[in-house]
Amino acid sequence: MTETVGRSARAPAGRPPPSSAAAGPSPPRHTGRSGPRRLRPLIRLYARLTWRTSAIIGIVMAGYVALEVASYRSAYPSGVSPLQFAIFEDNPAVRMMNGVPRALDTAGGFTVWDGGWMMQIIVAVWAVLTTSRLLRGEEDLDRTDLVLATPVRATAATAVVVALLVAESTLVGAAAAVTMGLTGQAWAGSLLFGVGLAAVGATFTAGTAVVSQLVEVRRRVAGLSAAALGAAYLLRMVGNSADSRTWVRWSTPLGWIDQLQPFGADDALALIPMIAVPTALGILAIRLRAVRDTGGALLAPESAGRSHLHLLSSPVAFAWRSNQATLLAWAVGLAAIAAIMGALVSTMIDWIAEDEGYQQILASVGLEAALTLEGFVAVIAFVFALAVAIHVIFRIGAAQAEEATSRLEAILARRVSRLRWLGGHLLLTGIGAAILTIVVGAAMWAGALAAGSDRLNLADALSASLNTLPVVALVAGLTVGIYGVAPRLTVPIPLAVVVGGFILYLLGPALKWPDWALNLSPFTHLAMVPQQPWASTAALVMCGIGVALAAVGSIAFRRRDLGAG
Repeated sequence: MTETVGRSARAPAGRPPPSSAAAGPSPPRHTGRSGPRRLRPLIRLYARLTWRTSAIIGIVMAGYVALEVASYRSAYPSGVSPLQFAIFEDNPAVRMMNGVPRALDTAGGFTVWDGGWMMQIIVAVWAVLTTSRLLRGEEDLDRTDLVLATPVRATAATAVVVALLVAESTLVGAAAAVTMGLTGQAWAGSLLFGVGLAAVGATFTAGTAVVSQLVEVRRRVAGLSAAALGAAYLLRMVGNSADSRTWVRWSTPLGWIDQLQPFGADDALALIPMIAVPTALGILAIRLRAVRDTGGALLAPESAGRSHLHLLSSPVAFAWRSNQATLLAWAVGLAAIAAIMGALVSTMIDWIAEDEGYQQILASVGLEAALTLEGFVAVIAFVFALAVAIHVIFRIGAAQAEEATSRLEAILARRVSRLRWLGGHLLLTGIGAAILTIVVGAAMWAGALAAGSDRLNLADALSASLNTLPVVALVAGLTVGIYGVAPRLTVPIPLAVVVGGFILYLLGPALKWPDWALNLSPFTHLAMVPQQPWASTAALVMCGIGVALAAVGSIAFRRRDLGAG
């Protein structure tokens, strides 16, 4: 049903509803229309909630482009030779990961090929998380009711969110395009690449908006949208694996830039799905919003089914029951990607060994260790550590959501202390992180074994993955500390810290930043296991800091009022 501002015209308690026969003219009634003037405060509200993250993503994209161009000019001052081009083009592993090489004789073409896939994933993840937060997340916390208490339709509010995030995606793409152009690359190719990045953000924004209408709870929306992102990446890999499968790239947003071929053929035909698909998904999301109630979902489970009482014996058991599906989804997704990376690792090392230019690029960003198989596996483990840390942040964020939605009050009304409840969530978070870390290591080994390579053994794969757990413990402690002091910032601050730390680890050496700045990233203090011995001192220090932060957060949580901060 379509919802407007006055969804329920209830009379105040103790006062009878006005009689239709009352004397005097009837007051004007709200028609539910959302004119441009009525939408301005809403636009300002959502812009205020998103401008920081969108600005950070824009800066990251601009910095990524500048770094890629500078690295190319340093490694290939005369461009990529035909022999090197053939190595890139004929290597199935390289094609599946980076895409079919185009225009590698230019820094712009090399940037699109070498870094474009990662930039697309970053933009897509940002779009999924931001859209799910503004639509389903705000609805879960009942803040959408406040928005709809103004003269604004629910459909108009959804349209504002989608349109605003599409506009911000466009600005992110523009940041990359302008940076590319200012570095001396062709403006036509630069603009096409920027349009491609914007289309990725717009598509996953509109797609997540559709999912927000179908299922309840933000974590389910984010999980399904993340699964769609994983499927899109796998389709891109299939489409790039062989010339006979290039048609598959049309089926995935992550393959449209490959079809567009910036700095190469500049095929504008790929602009059609870039415009049509996000538009269609956005319209569908608005239409679906019109036929459901606030707080509900079109695919909500039936309530008349038989009750399942398992795992309801304690708050910890219930928390495990509530989040086991999410953990399973993360495990399956990370395992699939880790298996693919494991299958490609031998081929990637052989390819890097033949390309001195790419070796110089790795050296310029401080990743000389990645020139060996053991070092390359360690770098891959760092990437997965970032993913596990993000899972930990959102897992503790789920605990904060219990408080924000007043479900915690019902739990604490029983014989359950605050520290027992929070400690249970922290315990489950640690168990989940350990499971994901082991799954990643085992999947990398299984992928390498399935590809016919025996160069990566199970012990090395697991040690590389488990080596990153101190960073995860530090992030968990920081998240609990923020939750205890400022619960509304439980997710944003740790997320910014861990992502910023990872970017600092990757870009700091290339930008010649001082050691004190590089040491701010926890990833800097990890040893490259299994190539290097485990850095026990740094690991224990990070774990100790994490425990201390968690203790501070627990004490603050015990003393503050629920819903405060």
